[in-house]
Amino acid sequence: MRVIFLQNSMLVLLLLFGTSSALTTKVLAREKECYTETIAKNVQVSFQFQVTAGGQLDIDASLSDAESGGILEQWKGAKEGQHIVQPNDDVKTFTLCFDNYMARFTPKWVNFYIYKWRNPNVAKVGDLDPVEKAILKLNEQLGDLQDEQRSLRTTEHQHRDTIEVTSERLLYWSVFEAVVLVLMGSFQMYYLKRFLEVRSSV
Repeated sequence: MRVIFLQNSMLVLLLLFGTSSALTTKVLAREKECYTETIAKNVQVSFQFQVTAGGQLDIDASLSDAESGGILEQWKGAKEGQHIVQPNDDVKTFTLCFDNYMARFTPKWVNFYIYKWRNPNVAKVGDLDPVEKAILKLNEQLGDLQDEQRSLRTTEHQHRDTIEVTSERLLYWSVFEAVVLVLMGSFQMYYLKRFLEVRSSV
């Protein structure tokens, strides 16, 4: 009996674990980048993106069915977005596009994630024992935690870039100030020396 219980728990765990892929892309101004992903039967998938650098951190994006061309979700001037596609009985191909036509000169850097998992259909939730229900709940919380980690990682990346740019500007300004001080000191010494030479000749 204990062996059967362990087998069922392991089956639920295996079905809960999914695969994910992440990519960072640079979308140049006045350009559009598209990516396609094929989803197997009865697989749920989550598309997520977040603009990490460039301009006002906004971009136009769309998620569509590559076969029918229908738009599933569309974002205008968004900093981030998410769309979950429910599983179905057919193999589907989806197209995720990032459109930076709004920008004249500024490129945008976008992080996007594609997370796929298969929903367990071994039994109804009411028929599961407390341990299996706890596993299902932990799986949902794990997904929320992963989303939060991605968001924090992106925020940390933005803050690090801001700090690096600020430090670089401070360095350039400090060098500029030092050069100006040296030039002003040299000019004052030259002017004072010339002034004294004129007074002594009189």
